[in-house]
Amino acid sequence: GPQINSLHRGVDIVVGTPGRLNDLLERKVLNLSEIKTVVLDEADEMLNMGFVEEVEKILTTTPSERQTAMFSATMPARIRKLAERFMRDPQTVNIKRATLTLTSTEQRYYLVHESDKTNALTRLFEIEPIHSALIFARTRAETAALSNELVVRGIPAEAIHGDLDQHARERVLGRFRTNQLKVLVATDVAARGLD
Repeated sequence: GPQINSLHRGVDIVVGTPGRLNDLLERKVLNLSEIKTVVLDEADEMLNMGFVEEVEKILTTTPSERQTAMFSATMPARIRKLAERFMRDPQTVNIKRATLTLTSTEQRYYLVHESDKTNALTRLFEIEPIHSALIFARTRAETAALSNELVVRGIPAEAIHGDLDQHARERVLGRFRTNQLKVLVATDVAARGLD
């Protein structure tokens, strides 16, 4: 409702997920026929999540003379094809950092069997002075299972993923910020929007 009201009043910039933008286009609430610039952020992630068809659908509703910018950590063939189809004379800008990690970040890894992961993680919480932690899991189900197992083992944890509505996500993040939670278990998709 608030989004539709804002669009009716008129806006200069619209930021949205492919699904939401297509929903607004289908409802005839969003009109992109006069758009001057389109920015596709995290293009490779949209491909991995299966949103390329939705992005193509959105781009076909925009004027062909628009400016298009695409940001992507990687440039798989499907993203290159998307660029060739919807961009005029696209230029590639590669950015490489001298170092990929912060000097203040200590990194370690442990090789453990799949069946030993939770035990190894629990042991780390027992022996390391970990104030708070963000743990990534591959799927929503894995975030729920791991956070539940950590709670059973006495470690305050909650899962955050794309199925949670915005209010639920904000409540979980609020508990994490105020140290009511020691561990936040997230899918990489959910974590991309965390500040």
